[in-house]
Amino acid sequence: MNHTIEMTPAEQAQAIEIAREVAKGFDKVGARHDRDNTFPYELAPIFRESGLVALNVPKRFGGWGADIWTTVRCVEELAKGDPACALGYNMHIGVVGFFRGMWSEAHQQRYFPGIARHGHIFDGVYSETRAGISGLADTLAVPVHGGYEITGRKGWGTLSLVADFHSFTATVTDPDGSVPSDLAVRAEREMMFVCPKDASGIRIEKTWDTMGMRATGTETVVFDKVFVPDSDLVSRTFRSSIYQTVEWQTLTFAAVYLGLARKAYEETRAALIDKSTGPVVGPSTGPTVGPVAVRYRDLPFVQVGFGQMQVWIETISAVLERACKELLAGIEGGPDRFRRMVLVETPKVVATENAIQVVDMCMRVLGGGSYRRGHVIERLYRDARSGPFHPLRTDQLFDLLGKADLGVLGPGSTSR
Repeated sequence: MNHTIEMTPAEQAQAIEIAREVAKGFDKVGARHDRDNTFPYELAPIFRESGLVALNVPKRFGGWGADIWTTVRCVEELAKGDPACALGYNMHIGVVGFFRGMWSEAHQQRYFPGIARHGHIFDGVYSETRAGISGLADTLAVPVHGGYEITGRKGWGTLSLVADFHSFTATVTDPDGSVPSDLAVRAEREMMFVCPKDASGIRIEKTWDTMGMRATGTETVVFDKVFVPDSDLVSRTFRSSIYQTVEWQTLTFAAVYLGLARKAYEETRAALIDKSTGPVVGPSTGPTVGPVAVRYRDLPFVQVGFGQMQVWIETISAVLERACKELLAGIEGGPDRFRRMVLVETPKVVATENAIQVVDMCMRVLGGGSYRRGHVIERLYRDARSGPFHPLRTDQLFDLLGKADLGVLGPGSTSR
């Protein structure tokens, strides 16, 4: 998709400052919702009233018109408040980005003003338990008079608990309800629909109970013969279109984990900057002196650890900024069909893998106290572990890029 800049520098700075203020609310409730495995419903009105709900809605529909670079900087600020809360509410921001590239002008005109004027929130339930987003939709859309009858289960319904509208994928069947056996045909039948949260036949099952990112509210959305009119089939080319807009999720995911890493670093630095061991006996006291108090910041392994963390964090920041600015400059790959994939997926992999490195190092330099349940680093340690599972998963991307570069994906697939 084409990326444009609508906001002035002053408007961009204001958006980032608003995100910074909203992040304070995220920080206040994140630990409690992690502990109780509950969803932060109380953040929905804050998110709406702040205007961030319309952050990347184009200005012509009443939104702020944030570009991809401004958007990721706002998401990073939210994640510095609490990454799990930010990851949850980022679902709306990400799918609005999808809609900008995948929906017709008419569909955008129909739904975007409601986001800007009334704070409508959208989720994006495109993945299913069988194979995530890489698997073709098992949810079925059977053609009926005036529309489709939708039946299926979506197991990754992040933000579904407060969404005003569900956006989701389903495979359009033959009139008799059968699914094409030809996978290429079936892929062409996978389409995106929208329906209101109170549509008859929709229910949400509370199934989210995980090691980390517990406040995201990623519940299961069940469609039981839900009628969706023809007018709410919003994209007939889901699979090919989403990979042309996927940066709105991959790069905002990267921003969440960058914010997580920065938060972990700052929390650890604040804990250690004035901390002393008190009188101890050990190698640091030297062979000829008695027990002495040692400042943690004077310990070589702590100093090295902080240096490593800075490199990991700055690497995330650099690749994320580069990707956003290349997209804004219109450099999206040219004749190399894998160039775009490398550009928009690499920051997600770098961010999620480096965030794990950062929180691991935080725990090492802080010591055993950070291993206790409820410590901020213990929580961030668990949250960081979800990163590699976001599509494309780390190993999926490595495999795809390796095959492409070695020319083993078929004729004409070599990326160089």
